[in-house]
Amino acid sequence: MAIVVGPGITIGPGITLERGAVVSVTLVYDLDAANYSAVPVNGTKDATGTYTLSVANTTNRISWAADNGGVFRMTGSGATSADYIYGGPNWTTGQSYTVFMAYKRSTAASGRLLNTQVEAQKDWMMGLYNGNPDAFFPNYAVNLPASGADLVWHFGWATWNTSTSLGQLYTATSSQPTGTAYSVTNAGGGGFNNLRLFSRSSGSEAQTGDIGFVKVYNGVLTLSDVQLLYSQYKARFGY
Repeated sequence: MAIVVGPGITIGPGITLERGAVVSVTLVYDLDAANYSAVPVNGTKDATGTYTLSVANTTNRISWAADNGGVFRMTGSGATSADYIYGGPNWTTGQSYTVFMAYKRSTAASGRLLNTQVEAQKDWMMGLYNGNPDAFFPNYAVNLPASGADLVWHFGWATWNTSTSLGQLYTATSSQPTGTAYSVTNAGGGGFNNLRLFSRSSGSEAQTGDIGFVKVYNGVLTLSDVQLLYSQYKARFGY
């Protein structure tokens, strides 16, 4: 069995121990603003040391802030942004996964908060959609919200089971999940090719807001895993 202790230390395959929370699958990509004191430098690695980050911030719409232990923040106006951070695995097909994110909307927002970098393979997004929380679209709608916009911190766990074609979304704010919030099967679903913060791959549909972290696991987390991670991170975001 594999144990990963914090970011970057792995012992064998199978179990991830992350800052006190032991879960049943391995953390393979870890972009956590708590590990930074500024916007990441282009070409550096995520906290696992595995994936190279691509970063451009020519118009300075992306910043780092010390709030909640560290957040990446998109500000400014305009539906298109030339600024981006993206990285992570190419899991468009053939891989079960969980993407775990902490995020918060800003006062003005209309777009996609977390998106695949290569939409030609699969159209994938999660988090905020046009300012509304709890979105998950792994090439089909598990949940595509048209309302619900608020200004509080949200947790989302988006899972895809490649064997059963099942997409699920766990969600939380001030209390832990007790089950999946949304669950839809579709054989046309799948994954992503790198994960891009704050806009679509073309830079369109830019979404203002804060992202505390994006963490990717190489399998489907169980409800017990999700509850452990909620307990681990809730205090950082005021719960």
